[in-house]
Amino acid sequence: MNINQKTPTHPTNGTDIPIGYASRLRIRLTPGGIQRRVDDISKQFTGAGWKSLPQELVDEILGYLLPGNLHTLKACSLTCKRLFGATRPLIHQRLVCLGSRPDPLKPKRHLFGRHRRGRGAFERLVDADRLGILRYTRRLTLRRANGFPGPYFYPRDLQEYLPQLRSIAKLDGLALDSFYLTHFTPGFDDFFGMFPNTLRHLDIRRPYCTEQQLLYFICQFPWLEDLTIVSQATPPDTHVPIPIIRQSPPLRGKLGLANTSLELSNGLAALPGGLHFRSIALAPCQHSQAILAACGHTVTSISYLWLPRCGYRESNPPIQLQVAM
Repeated sequence: MNINQKTPTHPTNGTDIPIGYASRLRIRLTPGGIQRRVDDISKQFTGAGWKSLPQELVDEILGYLLPGNLHTLKACSLTCKRLFGATRPLIHQRLVCLGSRPDPLKPKRHLFGRHRRGRGAFERLVDADRLGILRYTRRLTLRRANGFPGPYFYPRDLQEYLPQLRSIAKLDGLALDSFYLTHFTPGFDDFFGMFPNTLRHLDIRRPYCTEQQLLYFICQFPWLEDLTIVSQATPPDTHVPIPIIRQSPPLRGKLGLANTSLELSNGLAALPGGLHFRSIALAPCQHSQAILAACGHTVTSISYLWLPRCGYRESNPPIQLQVAM
């Protein structure tokens, strides 16, 4: 069957437009028919089929199909308003902030400009709050940037960004790198008091505090399940009093330990609520006898934890060798 195509012209006065012939049948479309056909084609490519589904179901489907695939999430967000609203919380659920101390010789901001005070400050928290995406944050990472002038973060480095931190209402995971926890312990409620009711995953790397202070900090999150501690540094002397730990979180998820002391392992094993970890990742030569004895009734897998030499990498998971129990 041969179809002789003709070039349609612009319709005038609602006249029919001949678009082709099939055998002896002449095919005509009115301008209204053409518009309806264009609308049907556009609906197929703009996601109008999602309109029949409730928004909660669309969010649940995308949560299962696109976990952590940022490029696919961004592509879906460009298709239509429906998918843009569904993918936006998934795109902005992780926030990584690089921090550095402010330079006292440089003004914070000029009067008539947008000059920022220094490279790598926690200004991303301010930008995210200005864009209104802090309400989507579920995983927050606060760590040092390259060229950080000092070895640790102090409370004064985080004081300015407390309003932005309080805007994060449903934080599920928190990662802290190079924090002087000895000075954060007395004012815990001021800096982290907005997270205990929702936090489930805690990652602490290179903290500067005693074992008792670190255990007290961990036990301030009553619903904590996953815990990672890497490269703890102990101050030679501290005079900060630490309250007695009377209850501990469930701690029934994953545990990761690397370059920590024997006292910390023994302190974790002696927590009032006990340990209930199901998966344990330990670095070579890590003190593990007390940990394994404390959660031997719940652990199902043990693995080795190797840290990358190039430093902190949130996106790359540790290499694990499963050991059958």
